[in-house]
Amino acid sequence: MTTAELDARELAHAIETEQLRIDVQPQVDLTTERVVAVEGLSRWTHPTLGPIPPAEFVALAESTGLIHDLGLFALRECCRIGRQWRERGFALAVAVNVSPLQLQTDRFFDELERQLGESGLAPAELIVEVTEAERIADYGTVAGRLDIIQQWGVTVSIDDFGSGHSSIERAVAVHARELKIDRTLVASGDWDQVADAVALAHEGDMRVVAEGIETAEQLNRVREVGCDRGQGFFIAKPSPPGEFIAWLQSFVG
Repeated sequence: MTTAELDARELAHAIETEQLRIDVQPQVDLTTERVVAVEGLSRWTHPTLGPIPPAEFVALAESTGLIHDLGLFALRECCRIGRQWRERGFALAVAVNVSPLQLQTDRFFDELERQLGESGLAPAELIVEVTEAERIADYGTVAGRLDIIQQWGVTVSIDDFGSGHSSIERAVAVHARELKIDRTLVASGDWDQVADAVALAHEGDMRVVAEGIETAEQLNRVREVGCDRGQGFFIAKPSPPGEFIAWLQSFVG
């Protein structure tokens, strides 16, 4: 069997039997150089095929309707991880990826409220990253729903800016408070475009996070053009939560 032959039943089984896990990647405040947040990233290790690329199983989940179960798994785990860290004295926000398909149902918002309540995670410590925003069919309805969770204190972020999947206009349409610059734009070195995006985002009172930082030069440039936070392999690769805490203690020390 190859990864191309995976089907929905295997993914559903993986979600049910906890074959999936959440790794985390830190975000650094580019002014203070402090670690202020992490992004939770779903990972699947198949019992015979080994690690499955996230792009493959997320696409499978979206095409089969399993994205709601996969999204709930990620939300639940991110809330649990964030609460445990707070109890240990680590004040870090946790970002969870959310498909536009999830935003079109009441289930996501009901589960978000429930998970915040059950985990005890403060809403201000959760960031909802909306992926591939061009597929939001009804911006008015989604914006209204996202406004409600932002009133709770949750931050709404638009992912993938610069990859063709999102725009400043779409971020404004859903009243986002954060914009993430896609790794492809950072890798291209088009700093004028990044600077323009940062300026527009700041005009809209949005925080800007640069993803995909892989070199010291890229880190310096995203800081120079005004990005607020940075994320990427140059800072740290995604890792299991326990390994991340060990890295964080070393980073701080």
